[in-house]
Amino acid sequence: MRRTQAQAAGSVTPAEPARQPRTLLGALFGGKTRPRAHAACRVHADPRSKIILLLVCNVLVMGVASSLLVGLIAVLVGVLIALDEPVRVLVSYALITAVFWGLTQLPQWWPTGLAVLLGVSAYWLLRFAISLSLGAWFVTTTRVSTLLPALNQLRAPRFLTIPLAVLFRFVPAALDEARGVIEAMRLRGYSGSYVWRHPLDGIEKLVVPVLAASARSADDLSAAALIRGLGSGGRPTVVDRLRFAPADAVLLVLSGGLVALALHPAWGR
Repeated sequence: MRRTQAQAAGSVTPAEPARQPRTLLGALFGGKTRPRAHAACRVHADPRSKIILLLVCNVLVMGVASSLLVGLIAVLVGVLIALDEPVRVLVSYALITAVFWGLTQLPQWWPTGLAVLLGVSAYWLLRFAISLSLGAWFVTTTRVSTLLPALNQLRAPRFLTIPLAVLFRFVPAALDEARGVIEAMRLRGYSGSYVWRHPLDGIEKLVVPVLAASARSADDLSAAALIRGLGSGGRPTVVDRLRFAPADAVLLVLSGGLVALALHPAWGR
């Protein structure tokens, strides 16, 4: 009897380790999953300070900023990514921005029509890459439990806060599901040359499982939101108290400095 119990106890397989969360930038650039002990961000700033920096950088990058100021903003975004993301994500971001930056300078070295076309395309792709990377950093490092109180203190309407809360929950889950489907396709041989030889079939094998998984995730998020009282008329309980921290001062100084440089004649041209 004891031998049988020992054999039964020895045949029990250990529980499968829980799946670790992957950050949004890690899902975009292919970063590895981070342990929970290292999942906390280093830039502990108020979401309102991050929103100000996000708005300032996006307005400058997509608007009146010169190439020199765009390069400075790209370096700033790289520093923020280096503080909160794995090295692989930082290297991917640096390579993408460096390639686009080099293509924007291509017409000066090779004055042809093709070079001008590549330079103009890279000019806007570089700005979109910087803007999207900063937005992904904001989504990755901002928790919904701190974003909602910050927006409520700003008297933001509910038709703005509720979609943002759903977006912060849904986008990382959808990207994680997409990466899981891509890994499953690679294991079954539906990758590489197969995608180029059968593009419609490859897109179908990717889109249909992602849509099905996203629908299940949306149902789970809807149920969780209803349980937590999202959208109810009562005042939500604030768990995390928002306080002005040194990181907020740094982000606000950076935002003001970027605006001042944009207005300066030497940087604004």
